[in-house]
Amino acid sequence: MSKILIADDHQIVKDGIRMILESVDFIKEVEEANDGDEMLRKALEFQPDLILSDLKMPGMSVLESTTVIKEKYPHTKIVVLTAYDDHGDIYRAMQNEVDGYLMKDTPPAQIIETIQEVLSGATHFQPNVSNLKENPETLIKLTPREKEVYRHLAENLSNQEIADKLLVSETTVKSHVSQILRKTGQPNRSQAVQFGLKHNLLNSNHPDASN
Repeated sequence: MSKILIADDHQIVKDGIRMILESVDFIKEVEEANDGDEMLRKALEFQPDLILSDLKMPGMSVLESTTVIKEKYPHTKIVVLTAYDDHGDIYRAMQNEVDGYLMKDTPPAQIIETIQEVLSGATHFQPNVSNLKENPETLIKLTPREKEVYRHLAENLSNQEIADKLLVSETTVKSHVSQILRKTGQPNRSQAVQFGLKHNLLNSNHPDASN
C-alpha cells in the first residue's frame, strides 16, 4: 500500500487526481500540497512513496525540490504531471532525475499504470519525451538567427559583440539568448554551449525551427 502526495496550485486538478487515485486499491493514503514550498514541507513530513507534482506553480520548483527530497528519502519517486511540453522544461526534469513525466491530458488508466511502474522502480516518460531523453537534438528546434547567436556564444562573445557582428541591438541578442536557454533547458550561457557541443546543436546542418 502506497502513500501519494499530489502537488498542484489548482484545486480542481487536485480533486480530479485524487478521484483517480482513490479508485485503486494499492494506494493507502493521499495528501495534497498547494504550492512548491508546501510540497517540500509535506514531502519531508509525510514521506510519501510517490509525489505527483505540477511543474510550474508558486514557491520552490519541483525540480529544485527533487534533489532535497531524494537526498533525504531516496525511495521517494517523483512524477511530473503538467500541461507544459516545452522541451527545455522536459530536459531539465530529466537532468534533475525525476522518475516520470506525463501530460495532464493523459488518460486516467495510463496515469495509474505509470504510477505502478514508477513505484516498482521503473522510469516512465511518454514517447515524445523519451525521444528527447535519448536524442534531445532531434526535438530542439532553433531559428536560423538563434543558431547564429548560439555559435557566437560558443566563441565566448559578449552580447554587445554579438550585436555588433549581426547588426542588431543588444536587447535583441539578449532575447535570442533567453530563447536558447529556454529551449535547451540550460541555466546559463556556459552550460548552454556545453550542451550544444555535446548534442550537435551548433552544427550548421542541425534543422531550423522552420523546417
